[in-house]
Amino acid sequence: MTDRTGRLTAAPARARRLRHHRNSRGELWVNITSSHLVLTDFVNLDPGYAPALVTAYPALAWARALRRALRASRTLDALRRAGAAGWRAARQPRLAAMIARLAPRPPRVRSGDRARRARRWSVRGQWEARRAAVIARHRAGRRLPLADGSVDHLLCAHVLQELPPRLAGRALAEYARVLRPGGTLHLVLPDLRQAVDHYVRGEIDADELVTWQRRNGGRGPAGGWYYDEHTAQRRLVGAGFKIESLPTPSSRLAENDPASLHLVGVRA
Repeated sequence: MTDRTGRLTAAPARARRLRHHRNSRGELWVNITSSHLVLTDFVNLDPGYAPALVTAYPALAWARALRRALRASRTLDALRRAGAAGWRAARQPRLAAMIARLAPRPPRVRSGDRARRARRWSVRGQWEARRAAVIARHRAGRRLPLADGSVDHLLCAHVLQELPPRLAGRALAEYARVLRPGGTLHLVLPDLRQAVDHYVRGEIDADELVTWQRRNGGRGPAGGWYYDEHTAQRRLVGAGFKIESLPTPSSRLAENDPASLHLVGVRA
């Protein structure tokens, strides 16, 4: 256990494995994301990554080959024909009605659950991403599987707003732990002040403000935690960072996401 995070320490073997994934510059850059943002030259930590499924993904090619072989089997073809005859009999009105009454009904899927399922990362997408970059599974708010002072740059994009303030403070303290002195933290958050200013000036309506909240990680007006520049800077300084305006290895992300708040903290 650690006083800073209140979590069990990471497995030593995993910490050693990630520590050796330095890029061509000999530096260790870490990308902590919740939106399946995979960057080359970074160690990407994502809560949606499923290493067991990704490892098993190539076996699907063998499964497809087996399926083709089974389709070519004469014995199975006869069984399929018999099954088709049974299915035609089951389509008779009385028998079909009886089966419909006895068969269990699938559970209803709420709209929120359907939206969350749609945001899941496909196994094929994970497999293709792993071929291009280093990816590991990590849930925000937990201890990072990295040694103290071993990281040169850390990108945290749209993660902190998903954590309550208590866990957000622990996460920032954990980022400070793994960064070396002089290491940089690029923090990306939804800019609440910018959205509210647009609303006050009449540039967006109230329903568009709610849409902005949903798009940037919240589940509606009552969900998620939002920051303006002052609040985010206060939290960074409290975690031992010095606010600076300087380029970082992930600076290009600001060009693709200009509506968000981008802050750079230097580890003291």
